[in-house]
Amino acid sequence: MAKAVTRARVPVAAVMVEAYRGVFGRLSLLLELAWLPLLLVLAAAILPGYLQLYRGVGAIPAWPGDAFGLTVDDLVEALVGLLCLSAFAVRWYQTLLFNHGRVPSGIFLGAWLRFLLYMLLLYLVAAVLLSAMVLADIAGAPGYAAPVAGAGMIAAWLAPVRCSLLFPAAARGKPLSLAAAWRAMRGNTWRLFATVMLVSIPTVFAVAMLISSIAALLGLDSGSDAPPPLGFFILRGVISSCADFIVVALGASVAAGFYRRIDPDAPEQRGDQPWGDTAPGSE
Repeated sequence: MAKAVTRARVPVAAVMVEAYRGVFGRLSLLLELAWLPLLLVLAAAILPGYLQLYRGVGAIPAWPGDAFGLTVDDLVEALVGLLCLSAFAVRWYQTLLFNHGRVPSGIFLGAWLRFLLYMLLLYLVAAVLLSAMVLADIAGAPGYAAPVAGAGMIAAWLAPVRCSLLFPAAARGKPLSLAAAWRAMRGNTWRLFATVMLVSIPTVFAVAMLISSIAALLGLDSGSDAPPPLGFFILRGVISSCADFIVVALGASVAAGFYRRIDPDAPEQRGDQPWGDTAPGSE
């Protein structure tokens, strides 16, 4: 950051309203940006199960040496989801941080690659912390290890949150260093975490209730080993995948709201328009 970071307490309620308004008030834009990555995610999520359950194709074997039973199609689905959801997140950030989505040409690829690098780095840190806790538990660590494990779990959750400003800054083409992003969130980490939870959990809960209600209406037994009707199988995949994009858009909207209020180099906040720069072409 070229200037001193403003130590402002970001208003949680205002950012929540902004996020809901920006996502659910612009669902047509969300679909416009998400249709291609959504189709790819749907293919990765539905096609393997469709082939195995309804076309009699044998299950893809577990990854060699894998202790958790993950199959190759699980890893492919995770990789496709990572690439598609991150690409959508970059596009969504850019609609929030550039006036009316007028993104300068040529910045998407660099922003996306930087975005992926940050995600993989933060996931790696979280995975190392969680793996250390699991290994300590397997090895029969002494009693004092429980509080240490708890602290490690909190760190695994909060470290990515503390560095969240990396993502809107990268999408805008004005990347921050890891240290700068960490310092910028001082005093607002728990606020950001709480805001993301408050905007995301209702959506996740509503989707779970919708799927359960449809299953109940169809008289499906959740404990049955038989595959569900093909129509329900596809519908469940479509609903879950769409929900993933909505949750990503909500999280990005929250992070962008914090970014605009914390980083003095970020686009100025306007009262009549909760996203975008103050003038076209300001970048």
